[in-house]
Amino acid sequence: MELIIKPGEALVDEVPELVVQGLGPHEQVTVRIDVTDAAGTAWRSVNRYRADADGVAGTATCAPLAGSYTGVDPSGPWWSMTCVRRDRPPVAFSAPDSQLTWTVRCAADPARQVRRTVLRRWRARRIARTETYEEGLRVVEFAPPALRSGSRPVVVLVPGSTGVEAVTPAAALLASRCGFTTVVLGYAGGDGQPRTLKDVPLEPFVRVVGALAQERRVGVVAYSAGTGGALAALAHARVPVRAVVALSPTHVVWQALDSGGLPPKTSAWTYGGAALPCVPVRGGLLLPQVAGRALLRRLPGGHTRSAALRLRSAYAAGLRDAGAVRNALIPVERIEAPLMAVAGGADAVWPAGAMARALVGRRRTLPVDDVLLIHPGAGHFLRPPLIPTTTEGTRALVGGGTPQANALAQRETWEAMTRFLERHLHRGEPETAASGTRPGAESRATSAQTARPAAEPEAV
Repeated sequence: MELIIKPGEALVDEVPELVVQGLGPHEQVTVRIDVTDAAGTAWRSVNRYRADADGVAGTATCAPLAGSYTGVDPSGPWWSMTCVRRDRPPVAFSAPDSQLTWTVRCAADPARQVRRTVLRRWRARRIARTETYEEGLRVVEFAPPALRSGSRPVVVLVPGSTGVEAVTPAAALLASRCGFTTVVLGYAGGDGQPRTLKDVPLEPFVRVVGALAQERRVGVVAYSAGTGGALAALAHARVPVRAVVALSPTHVVWQALDSGGLPPKTSAWTYGGAALPCVPVRGGLLLPQVAGRALLRRLPGGHTRSAALRLRSAYAAGLRDAGAVRNALIPVERIEAPLMAVAGGADAVWPAGAMARALVGRRRTLPVDDVLLIHPGAGHFLRPPLIPTTTEGTRALVGGGTPQANALAQRETWEAMTRFLERHLHRGEPETAASGTRPGAESRATSAQTARPAAEPEAV
């Protein structure tokens, strides 16, 4: 029996080809995959397959007879991994911005077992990581080697309320896959910064991104709550960027958020020394959840449940205040760059689908190629592909959606976003003759068997 995994080392967005051969005709084999994430949490998937008449079983051709996912899906064993510890499951898989090693074991019977390791990188070996504080922002940069002539485009990533570490893996992978210099701007929770998303000034963001845009082609990728600040800054200051991606976005400025209790009675963002008009979050609707979670954690086994709140009802109620929405609208029609808005239709954090449509709807008269991408069954968190999308014992995911729908949305979003950024930021650059990729970008070979169809963008 032989276990083949190709490639043994690659970027994390490339689906490994996993094949077991040397089995008997139609013999069953169990494949177990283990990894420990950046937070030290152990994750595992176990699936049983049946070989074909030639004694070969592969994840690109076989659906598991039993296990952590269903259907033929070469990425299934990877995204369907669950937390091994059931007494304290995390909210999500903690990805690093460097690399992790997966251990793959297959067994046909106790006497026939094979073990291999697989290295997956978010950051290619040639990518340099630096971290500084600039203009009151925590700046984490991932830089490919300098070009012999010219300069690389820059992609600025603006995190949501989950913070810098949730975004640096995507930044490292963008630099590695596409050859961009990527910069993550942390605006809250660090030294000298607002503790939470409350009265955060937009001026530092405007100055940093504006300075970059004077010398290089710049794109912006903003996440969740960070889209409110990023879009407002680009619109009010007219920063000349080339492309904007808003993931799980908002089209209005929202009331501030705090780490506990009801939302403070002020705006999340300020500009020109004044709080921007905001839509109130109906915090009173969250009180039953707060009380219920407090009671649950006092009961036997209650500590195994996530304490995160499902906020959608509070935000949806705020959007029903037409006057507040009108005053807090972000004037995205002032942003001259193409915009890509992506949302999950089953988002449990806020009504991202409706807000994404509203964003693009305000820009219909602009002569730009906007893209609206809605994933009907997906939730709030849209991260790079092949990252596990569930935890053991958690049926209702904190961000909404189902594990399989979220996994598919992650892959489709990543592929669509990288194409969008490359089209608008690499425009006018030559491709390398050998690989057909941009200078300094990591090539990616995807076989017809492992290719996944991209979601069709909605007409805009």
